[in-house]
Amino acid sequence: MAAASPSGPRRRVFGAALFIPLIVLFAISQPVAQWLLMPLALVMAWEFVSMLGMPRPLRLALMFDFLLFSLPAPLITGMEATAQMSLLPVFLALGGLVVGFVWMSSRNRLATIFIALLVLCILAARTMLGLPDGHLALLCLAAVVAACDIAAYFAGRRVGGPKLAPLISPNKTRSGAVGGVVGAVLVSVAVMTWLPFTMPEILVGAAIVAVLAQAGDLLESALKRNLGVKDSGTLIPGHGGFLDRFDGYLLTLPVMCLYMM
Repeated sequence: MAAASPSGPRRRVFGAALFIPLIVLFAISQPVAQWLLMPLALVMAWEFVSMLGMPRPLRLALMFDFLLFSLPAPLITGMEATAQMSLLPVFLALGGLVVGFVWMSSRNRLATIFIALLVLCILAARTMLGLPDGHLALLCLAAVVAACDIAAYFAGRRVGGPKLAPLISPNKTRSGAVGGVVGAVLVSVAVMTWLPFTMPEILVGAAIVAVLAQAGDLLESALKRNLGVKDSGTLIPGHGGFLDRFDGYLLTLPVMCLYMM
């Protein structure tokens, strides 16, 4: 693994600390979390279309479609969050338009798969926010994914060893991947015991989340390599863009949603 600069870990910690106010807002209440979903989705969509290098008119058209797709349900209908499931066909149709738009404008299969997973994540988050204490379940998932990311980073730096996927992400190691699973499992014991799952279910679920989180990370790395970019953006010091922090949820969020249902 390539050696990081001395400021690397400090920059990552500072960048991660920027999420603390966001986490606090997310934990306040379900409606607050629901309203936060829209701007987060739009930021990630903009980073995606910027990486793809779309002409400005096409970017704006896709962003408008994504805006409609990510609007909070109460804004559209006045319904409570618990009634969102009735709007699922509408959101599926809008999400399908986003995916189709990307495919028709880019003909990039990897980018189309990525945006399809991002759309699925927004649908999963919307569905979970319609469940009792769904915003707290999302926070638990965030804690486990963050633990996986941090443990993988430091285990990889400390132990090193064979590369995990050298053609996709040369800095990731197998020891880091194992460390990520261990970190996710340990944190899950502390933060997920209030969920309606047995301890074996929590431990197995955390291990699955860790594996899927790292698979999502590799998928985004493959997309960036395919598009010839280093980071999805520059909003977060030491981390890149929001998509660079969200890649761990591409596969874990839909699975967590199914787990909760």
